[in-house]
Amino acid sequence: MVTWEEVELLSLSNGGMQNGVFYEVSRKGSGIPLINVGDLYQSAPITYERLELFDANDDEIKRFSVNDGDLFFTRSSVVASGIAHCNYYRKTTEKKPVVFDSHVIRFKTDTTKVVPMYLYLQCISPKARKFFVANAKTATMTTIDQDILGKCLIDLPPLPEQRAIAAALSDMDGYIAALEQLIAKKRAVKQGAMQELLTGKRRLPGFSGEWVEKKLGDLFDITSSKRVFQSEWRPSGVPFYRAREIAVLSEKGSVDNELFISYEMYEQYTREYGSIQSDDVLITGVGTLGKVYVVKEGDRFYFKDGNIIWLKSKHLINSNFLRQLYFTEAIISQVFGTSGGSTVGTYTIKNANETIVPYPPLDEQTAIAEILSDMDAEIDALTAKLNKLRNIKQGMMSELLSGRIRLTEQEAAPEAVAATKSAELPKQETATETAHKGGHNQQFDDAVMIAGIVNALYSDKYPLGRKKVQKCLYLLRRHQDESTAAFKKKAAGPYADEVRYKGGEPIAQSAHYIATTTVKDKGTTFARGSNISQALGYIKSWGKQGDIQWVTDKLKFKKVDELELLATVDMAICDLEEAGTAVSVAAIKHLIATNEEWKAKLKKQTFSDANIARAIRELQTLLQGGN
Repeated sequence: MVTWEEVELLSLSNGGMQNGVFYEVSRKGSGIPLINVGDLYQSAPITYERLELFDANDDEIKRFSVNDGDLFFTRSSVVASGIAHCNYYRKTTEKKPVVFDSHVIRFKTDTTKVVPMYLYLQCISPKARKFFVANAKTATMTTIDQDILGKCLIDLPPLPEQRAIAAALSDMDGYIAALEQLIAKKRAVKQGAMQELLTGKRRLPGFSGEWVEKKLGDLFDITSSKRVFQSEWRPSGVPFYRAREIAVLSEKGSVDNELFISYEMYEQYTREYGSIQSDDVLITGVGTLGKVYVVKEGDRFYFKDGNIIWLKSKHLINSNFLRQLYFTEAIISQVFGTSGGSTVGTYTIKNANETIVPYPPLDEQTAIAEILSDMDAEIDALTAKLNKLRNIKQGMMSELLSGRIRLTEQEAAPEAVAATKSAELPKQETATETAHKGGHNQQFDDAVMIAGIVNALYSDKYPLGRKKVQKCLYLLRRHQDESTAAFKKKAAGPYADEVRYKGGEPIAQSAHYIATTTVKDKGTTFARGSNISQALGYIKSWGKQGDIQWVTDKLKFKKVDELELLATVDMAICDLEEAGTAVSVAAIKHLIATNEEWKAKLKKQTFSDANIARAIRELQTLLQGGN
């Protein structure tokens, strides 16, 4: 076979590189589609359907009109890792020309030498990314010159092999997209079935008995486990599960666990206090509330008291029917509506005893549970195939883009063939038809939500600082029931360096969703960027307007010190709950006092006993149990 070449990126261009049209806010909203920085962070390829409009004049259209297969790179980034982020344009059925703005670099691809998708994949490879980051200029902003971009070395096989590689990976993207759509459809069907079958709106053939309502306390003996102290945890022995592990068990049916108790303790506790039995139900009472695991025959583990509610089966209700009920709004509203108590975000034994559930005849419960469980099993099997396909694709990219596996234009990657057979997918759209329809990552999500926060909080009269934005983002994530793992215990309270330096904030700045001004000794302030309307469009299309309205309603008029108090107390509460420690003012103060970054807070009036107590009460209402 023909040997691959290693060539400079610029040699694959027909017309070189250029920056785009100068962006003016007053000209957006009408005209022709415009590619800007934010579009580069969406799924590849870029297509005109998702672009905003810009009123370009005839001269700008002539100079900056985009060609099918052109590549685009970010010119600048707040952090080095964001420089030269790449995407490419694929022409579909649009009649209008498309232009691009001055904050991105357009690379005119010579399609007689290189397949655009293949070149894009090379430009996002670890080899290219290492080159771009190493050769960028770093000052206040990280920038990269067109000359530097052009010197990046590209591994180039003959055109037929490029097409074969692009086709194999494109087909794999198509299979993945088709399977994602199929799973989404199956989940929607299951949701509809739940709404009908679990409410009695639709009865299964052969069942006509009356539905009633009962309290869980009448159907189970409800308790918890014997306390196990952290000092008694072991690196091996009998698995010991906290709420987080039960939540994973509920979702996946298995869990990788690092905590154990000794066999001797397990035998003693189960002998004195009982052991889990088949059809018992375990429900998470802290963290992610209301996750249900039905104990299976042969299960052997112990679990954390207080964190997990133990429903001992009396065989008066089908346990799998009950598990399905905990996915319904009727039960979810009871879980979160009763989770105030003496702590934030808890579902207690008392709450569980009082939880009211619909109760059809037992044989109908069993039939409903079997139907819905079969649906779950089908979705789980499809999800496993999806994960397999994604792993196969990653392996294909590594092998095909390095030349370790060679293809001809007539060949298909054997991995792709095997994967499609194992997935048994229906024929659906290829990747080039579906990839442009969506897809975004956590960093881009953060960029958009930061823009939404800035839009909600910004005022010409009062400066909006980074500290307030960070606290609002933390509380918003808690409200959204999303991970706050990026936020660490810093002097200013929960603070996410990775959001500031590596992800959401620099992307929002590069995309001009936000504008920042830094003044020595006064810090950085935020304002609306020239392109913030695009971020607000994403918020609308993602259905997140309610979350931003929550920020406006709950956080806009709070002072920075008050937000620091709320965020700090909330993070402390999460730590206490995870450790199985009762939440109180004294416990929160002790946690703050024993943390080097936080202990100075207790010298401030903001963190007085009365204010901490008030924060505990306010968080109950503010977050409504979201974790």
